[in-house]
Amino acid sequence: MKVNPMLMELARGEWLMDVNTLSTWSPIAYKILSGEDFSIDSSTASIMTVVDSKGVMHHPDKDGHIETPKGSVAIINMIGPILKYGDWCAYGADDIVNALKAADNNPNIKGTVFIVDGPGGAVSAIGPFIEFAKTKTKPVIGLADEAFSLHYWALCAVSDYKMADNNVSAGFGSVGVVASYLDNREHLEKLGFKFHDIYPDESKHKNEAVKLALEGKYDLIKKEHLSPVAIKFQDAVRAACPSLKEATGVLTGKTFSADKALEYGMIDGIGSLDKAIEKIHVLSEINALQ
Repeated sequence: MKVNPMLMELARGEWLMDVNTLSTWSPIAYKILSGEDFSIDSSTASIMTVVDSKGVMHHPDKDGHIETPKGSVAIINMIGPILKYGDWCAYGADDIVNALKAADNNPNIKGTVFIVDGPGGAVSAIGPFIEFAKTKTKPVIGLADEAFSLHYWALCAVSDYKMADNNVSAGFGSVGVVASYLDNREHLEKLGFKFHDIYPDESKHKNEAVKLALEGKYDLIKKEHLSPVAIKFQDAVRAACPSLKEATGVLTGKTFSADKALEYGMIDGIGSLDKAIEKIHVLSEINALQ
C-alpha cells in the first residue's frame, strides 16, 4: 500500500503554522481526509538553481543535472506549506534538505541562498533542518518574503544571516505550535455509525491526551505535546537571534513586518537576491581565512 504523506500529517494534527492561513488550507485538508476527488496543480518549480561567478543562472536539465562552475552560489527554495516527506504535489522537508546537503557537499559551490516563503507546516518537518544545521560547512543566507511558524524556525535553524527580501510584503514570526483535530463523530453517528474504542487495563494511558482533547479537555495535550515543542521553538529563535527583544511578543505567536522584525532582532537585514549572493561571497572569503 502506498502511503500518502499529506494524509499522514493531517492525521497527526500538530502544526507549526500561522493561523491566518487556515481558512485557505482547511477546505483542501477536509477534501483529502474525506476522500473527495479534487484537482490540484501538481507542477513544481525547480527546488534548486545555481548562479555562477558571472551572475549567469543555471537551471536543471531534463535529467535534473545542473551545471555548477567553480565559485557558484546555490539557490534553494522552500515555498508554500511544508510536510516532512514530499509527494506528488509538493516538495517535502526531506527533498529540500537533500538539496541543501548537495550544495554544501559540492566543491564548486561557495554557499547557498535559502529562499523562504510560506505559512508553516507540520511539526515533524523541522527535524531535517535542525540535523542539517549541525553538519553544514558552508554559509547559508536566508532570504524570506513570508517566514511564519515552521518557515521561520527553519530559517533560524540553517541561516548564518537572515534577510527580508523587501520591506513591503515580507513578514516574520508566528512562533508557536497548534494542534488541530477534525471531530466528525457526531455527524457519522447520525448516519448510523457507532464508535467503540477498547483499551486493556495495561494500556490505560494510550492516546490519553488525544482522547481528553476530543472531550474538550486540553490541559494534558498542551502539557505533553504542544508546550514542549513551543519551548524548543522559542529556544531555537533565542539561539539564532542574540539581539532578540523578547518583550515585544516575538516568542508568543505575534507576526511582524520586515521593518519591525529587524528592529526586534528577528532578522539581520533587508535586501535582495543580489545582496544575499554578495553576502555569500563575503562569508565564504571570511571562512577561507580562518
